[in-house]
Amino acid sequence: MELRRTANAGVLLTLDNVKILLDGVCREVKPYLATPPAIKQDLIACHPDVVLFTHDHLDHCDPDYCQKVNMLHSAAGQVKITAVPTRHMGHYGKTTPHQSFVIAGSQSVWFLGDASPMELKKFASFPKPDVLMIPYPYISTPVALKTVEAYLPCKIVLLHMPLPVNDPEKIWQSVEAGMEHLKSYLYVPQLGETLHI
Repeated sequence: MELRRTANAGVLLTLDNVKILLDGVCREVKPYLATPPAIKQDLIACHPDVVLFTHDHLDHCDPDYCQKVNMLHSAAGQVKITAVPTRHMGHYGKTTPHQSFVIAGSQSVWFLGDASPMELKKFASFPKPDVLMIPYPYISTPVALKTVEAYLPCKIVLLHMPLPVNDPEKIWQSVEAGMEHLKSYLYVPQLGETLHI
């Protein structure tokens, strides 16, 4: 499995030769950076097989990009993708439609977008993931961290992180203890970085 962080909270996931773009292009919503133009061009050129967004907030979705690509280029081959209706974290939960994705092939990936950690109970019918992709609030509080620990020893990809030098909300500081606790399982890719898991 290969994943490339292409956006604030998104990746281009390649699983069993299927390219799946998940929240993979975004606009700038400070302190989070927009997807750089070079990455957008790469994504248009590589023709992802499937393009999915968890919700329409601009730090997860760029409407201009969506107009340039066919949202579903082809079938997903041997990879099965299930959309799971989930509640967005915080006050947006009442007003923002949101879905998370379970992607199953030779490995299983759960991509949670901005789903509340309490929503993980909705995934009980699925096999535990090999890779869990989560936003930073999942490890910034002890209660949320316990929720994540129930899925170990899966690999954890932490998304929705600003650059450490552009972090007025001190997000990096808020996740420091959780990052230390999960360090054997945790990946925190930088924008444009590719991981092989």
